[in-house]
Amino acid sequence: MPRTFKMVIVLTVVGIVSGLSLAEVYKRAEPLIEQQQLKRLKKAIFTVLPEAKDYRIEKKDGLIIYRGLGRKKNPAGIAFQVEGPGFQGTILLMVGLDNSMSTLLGIEVLESVETPGLVGKITGSQFKEQFKELSIKQEITYVKNRNPATPKKPGQIDAITGATISSKAIVNMLNREIGKVVKTFKQN
Repeated sequence: MPRTFKMVIVLTVVGIVSGLSLAEVYKRAEPLIEQQQLKRLKKAIFTVLPEAKDYRIEKKDGLIIYRGLGRKKNPAGIAFQVEGPGFQGTILLMVGLDNSMSTLLGIEVLESVETPGLVGKITGSQFKEQFKELSIKQEITYVKNRNPATPKKPGQIDAITGATISSKAIVNMLNREIGKVVKTFKQN
């Protein structure tokens, strides 16, 4: 038997065994991955809706929201996911709005592949805190290198120095998606 033929047989067997092994690992890991994703989703909902103790899922016109429910099942705001391009890849956020849909309650970064360090600061509390109790009656804006003595305008956040693209991406995603959600789910 030629040496090349033996090599092809060995590589084929190794490929088949490796493929079957990977398929088995994936089959066993998939439910665990889904559990972790659901756990992370729930944690994010309760982070952006601090008064919520439970939630219900509502779907309308292709949009999904998580309506927060307080202790006595009273409304505690809405949460929804926002996704868009960042500097290096997709950013996925959970966003919380109050019941009147006029104020942001907060944001939580679910996924980001932005560069650790400066750009990775979008996951830091200092950046995310700017979105708590932020009015959305007007578009959200960002400012680079704001003088601390200069007061912020309504709906304005400070961009992360050195990570303006990521800051701008988040502001753009919020402005785009908040309008859609408010228009679709605002109760008259």
